Amino acid sequence: MKILSINNKLKNMNYLCVGACHIDNILKIQKEYKLERTNPVNSTLKLGGVVSNIANNLKLFTKNTKLFSLPFEKNVNTKIFTNKIKPIEISNSTNDSFYNAILDKNGKLIIGLASNSTYEKIKDINFRKINIFLKNENYLILDLCFNQNLIEKIINYYYKKVKIYIAGTSIYKIHRIRKSLKFIDSLCLNEDELLALTKKNSLNSSISYIMNKNKNINLSITRSNKPAIMILKNNKYLGTVPKIQVKNENGAGDAFASMFFLTLSSKLHPSIILSYSIAFGCLKAMDFQYKKTKYFNKEFNRILKKVNIKKYEK
Repeated sequence: MKILSINNKLKNMNYLCVGACHIDNILKIQKEYKLERTNPVNSTLKLGGVVSNIANNLKLFTKNTKLFSLPFEKNVNTKIFTNKIKPIEISNSTNDSFYNAILDKNGKLIIGLASNSTYEKIKDINFRKINIFLKNENYLILDLCFNQNLIEKIINYYYKKVKIYIAGTSIYKIHRIRKSLKFIDSLCLNEDELLALTKKNSLNSSISYIMNKNKNINLSITRSNKPAIMILKNNKYLGTVPKIQVKNENGAGDAFASMFFLTLSSKLHPSIILSYSIAFGCLKAMDFQYKKTKYFNKEFNRILKKVNIKKYEK
């Protein structure tokens, strides 16, 4: 099955992506790094933010994608918006947030440094600017850049109107949805975020905690190069992650979440949902650039063949 064949299923679906959109400065160390010393790096400026990354991944497959965030400062380099979705402004607060990622020479993340003070200070957003785009089947994709009160307000406002999809975002922010789990349709996060959310010491106890809060939630958990876990209709699936040459793992989790949300809303078979999500995340970690459909399909299917999905019966 070719990846772009899902396009036919997306005509009536509407993806409303709400959250962080800012500049990412990706610093890749050229040689073996030394702590407490000056290290030579290659620097790349790009448009970033969890929900911004997800929106721009979704637009590869559907035009029915909108991005809602804060306005940028006037001196921001407009080149970062080339071939990217420009955010619709839902607040008057000027966006001075940024993200710096330091990668080793192999593209493995050493540390990410995020400044989101503007997002966390605002108390409200303009719901009307989002509501005018509501139509057909709506999916609200939300990251956790806002403070807990505003996140809960957004979820409470929309959960009866649309499907709520949440991207984990950070171990330091995941607690912001603890009280709202029963209103969330789908949650995509990594293992560390899962443990931080539930305050449990193991995967199984954490999964049980979430399922007890919301038995209908669709859950996916990435675990770096360990098998990814998916809970769908109370069935558990494990998907192997193939060995790849990592060049830049920054954004790989967002790519996984993008495909998870896309295929899930398309109501594809569970094995397709998880295998496609893993393959798309791998392509991102390989720093694969989407240029031609034929080339993309070839690379995607090459990775896909290495993914194995196993279902665990109830």
